[in-house]
Amino acid sequence: MYKKVFDAENPFWKGMGRIFDVFQLNLLWLLCCIPIVTIGPSTAAFYSSMIGLIRGEEGYLSHDFFGAFKRNFRRNLAVGLVMTLLGAFLAVDVYIAHKSGLGIYTFLMVFFAVIFLLWCFVALYLYPILAVVDLDWKGALILAFTLSIRHIGQTLMMLFVTVLALWVCHLLPGLIFIAFGMVCEFESTLFAVILKPWLPRLEGDEDPEEADEETWEEDL
Repeated sequence: MYKKVFDAENPFWKGMGRIFDVFQLNLLWLLCCIPIVTIGPSTAAFYSSMIGLIRGEEGYLSHDFFGAFKRNFRRNLAVGLVMTLLGAFLAVDVYIAHKSGLGIYTFLMVFFAVIFLLWCFVALYLYPILAVVDLDWKGALILAFTLSIRHIGQTLMMLFVTVLALWVCHLLPGLIFIAFGMVCEFESTLFAVILKPWLPRLEGDEDPEEADEETWEEDL
């Protein structure tokens, strides 16, 4: 009986191990985001490591995370800075237009809100794409927008979960150490399917030529 209780394959211990892995990646992501300017490389590494975890790829999480963090660092740094500044700019514009009153400001609020929503769509897909697809920043942006519209159901679901996590962390700030890891795990489960044509083949996967494979050219 005791052997079964402490067996590493026991569902309870496997579940606890997964929770610890998610917590570890969440903590590494937070630490690497502290300078703010490194949000891009840190978030790309977050998704790269989590997608690998979801797919059962063997490796050490911290080693995989920092390896992904260093990979294409300059590209991810530049994209992360531009996306962060653009998102902040749009959010401030929506807020100012909302507080300014009616008339033309209502139109501006709706206009900037729509642009901000599209920014959210692209931001959701951009960092996982930067993590697993070898593209320049223009190609990554186009692919992110294309996939976000093609998979609009999953996009809206991921956006809802992300907003919910932000709201929960606003109420209980301590959850920031696990909440975004859980969000990343949920989203990475979807991205492991959406981005499968660009991911390394695992043993048992279908032959790409026989599967209904999407290509970069088709998405353009």
